Amino acid sequence: MLIDSLSRAVTPNTLHKGKKLGEAQKNSTMANRSLKPFLSIIPVSIFSLLLFFAFRTSPYRPRIFPPNADLENPFPPPPRVAYFISGSDGDGPRMVRLLHAVYHPRNQYLLHLDCRTPQRQREELADSVNSVDAFLSAENVNVVGKADCVNSGGSTPIASLLHGAAVLLRHAKDWDWFVNLAASDYPLISQDDFLHVLSFVPKDFNFIQHTSNIGWKEYQRAIQIVVDPGLYLASKGTIFVGSRKRARPRAYRFFTGSPYVVLSRKLVEYSILGWDNLPRTLLLYFSNMKSSHHGYFQTLVCNSEGFRNTVVNSDLRFIAWDNPPGEEPRDLRLSDLNKMLRSGAAFAGSFRPNDPVLDTIDRVILHRGRDRIAPGGWCTGRHERGRDPCQLWGDVNILRPGPAANRFEKLLMKLMANTTFWSNLCKQR
Repeated sequence: MLIDSLSRAVTPNTLHKGKKLGEAQKNSTMANRSLKPFLSIIPVSIFSLLLFFAFRTSPYRPRIFPPNADLENPFPPPPRVAYFISGSDGDGPRMVRLLHAVYHPRNQYLLHLDCRTPQRQREELADSVNSVDAFLSAENVNVVGKADCVNSGGSTPIASLLHGAAVLLRHAKDWDWFVNLAASDYPLISQDDFLHVLSFVPKDFNFIQHTSNIGWKEYQRAIQIVVDPGLYLASKGTIFVGSRKRARPRAYRFFTGSPYVVLSRKLVEYSILGWDNLPRTLLLYFSNMKSSHHGYFQTLVCNSEGFRNTVVNSDLRFIAWDNPPGEEPRDLRLSDLNKMLRSGAAFAGSFRPNDPVLDTIDRVILHRGRDRIAPGGWCTGRHERGRDPCQLWGDVNILRPGPAANRFEKLLMKLMANTTFWSNLCKQR
């Protein structure tokens, strides 16, 4: 009915006018239709421009994805490691490269350049750390501002090491092991390999290479009295050697070994807090000993009832000596790479700065690009066309161990086998 009544109202005159009106409406409608796409483009264009300038003016931050609680992980939760990386004058670039090679968002890192280093280099090291988005986002890399004096022939190395451990205890509450590295060291496995294997190791275990067969070290270290001026002077000085000797200790048995250690958090807390008097007593004795960092933790752990059954006789490092051996291990070369890998060790040292063997380790083992973090399971970006996969983050609890994890696992299985473990436990001979 609506259509009929409308048709009856149409006359020839109104029909003519209706045609003109219809044409006008049609033209207006066509104009509106042609204008609508243009109007719809304007807000999209403005939004795109805003996004463009926002990304141009604001620094990039990696995107962090939370872990998926619905997925069951058949492996134990990965541990967290606190690294204390130390160096001296000119070692800043080496420390940054080492940091990139051992970095993982779960860990904590403290970098220390000793008092021989000009303050300008310390500030440059801090600037290098602050220029890496991953370090800033995870907030797990710090640089010691007030440097310690370190003389490898005295007692200042152990003082600096305990200082670093105390700082890490205060600023990071949730790490499981403490590892000290020098600027001349480098990893032989990725952090995914390292954390994956350690996740199956009891967290109270300590990896300390030790022996009670000290030989010549008794006369050159244990009973000789030295004074390290780094303990009381503002700058490094020559060690003072006393003319008299002291008796070999009888209250505890003296042990010696490697200055590089992997310590449980419990042992670090015991060393710093000292709920009995042994850590302080030993610290006073070792403060006048030559190269005290070669014996302090060895003597402490092997004379403590609560820790002597937790020590594994290894520092998890690969080193090589000259023939005849010198006072320090020789520098490692590319010709040593196969021996390094067969050892299953987690770390090696020492290396010359930017030695070609480091480039080979980066390329073959760590798959690390120049000036980039060694990728792990937490890196979800693409590898194609030279892209950095760690620009995008995934779940930091995801580990993707590779073939190097098998070598490291075999080493630990050998070290912790019943016959080997108990026979090497604070060996008294």
